[in-house]
Amino acid sequence: MNLLRFFLVPLILVLVVGCGASLNAPPPLEQANAVAIAPFLTEDKAGTMGKWVPINLATRFELALKETEWVYDQSEKVAPVATKLKELGLTLTDIFTDPALAAKVGQGLEVDLIVFGKIDNPKFKRWNDTVVYRKQGSQGGISGTADYLRARQSALVTTQIRIVDTKTGELIFDDKVVDYLKYWHAFQVENRGMVGYKSEKEMMADLGNHLPRRIAYALFPTGMQIVKEGEVLMKPENLILLGSGGVVTWN
Repeated sequence: MNLLRFFLVPLILVLVVGCGASLNAPPPLEQANAVAIAPFLTEDKAGTMGKWVPINLATRFELALKETEWVYDQSEKVAPVATKLKELGLTLTDIFTDPALAAKVGQGLEVDLIVFGKIDNPKFKRWNDTVVYRKQGSQGGISGTADYLRARQSALVTTQIRIVDTKTGELIFDDKVVDYLKYWHAFQVENRGMVGYKSEKEMMADLGNHLPRRIAYALFPTGMQIVKEGEVLMKPENLILLGSGGVVTWN
């Protein structure tokens, strides 16, 4: 009998845990009457993304779910979430780490759900391809122009998104959304010192516009346009390069 219990108890625990609600499944936003989106926490290099990403996100949801009331900080003067946090003596760190406190803020705002998150430091990289390519001519053969090189820049940021049901105080969504953007450059070998690379400031701006689309799709995939991770924002137009493996792809 004891041997049977030895095997059954772990099995029951596995079944119970397995039947729990998934915290990365899309939340029932369309069932809520009112939803608050708080400013996001940010690490030091994320700049003002913690302010602008939630605003961009909220405006997208206002268009997609028009029957729902969206409560968010739109400016210094129109800042219901920041005002409620101050009134309760709480910070963004408090609500990010404690669902009960997030629920308290949501209750004060009279919403059903409250969305909040944390944006990690963006990471910027540049990769220089050392392979020399030839330009394909108009007739499909090799052009007589100079040899070409390639370079790729990338911008990556990870955001932890959490949603709390303000009535129950339960965390109903907790998942990471990764945004990864790519930029391709192609240039003649002799012009390698004159390439117009994207600045980190420009890539930060791109992330600020692209990340809300990624988050919106993760939270409401049935009502938002598909936005895939690893989107190529820039690549050479009307330029076909040939390498040892054939025509070069920009991905």
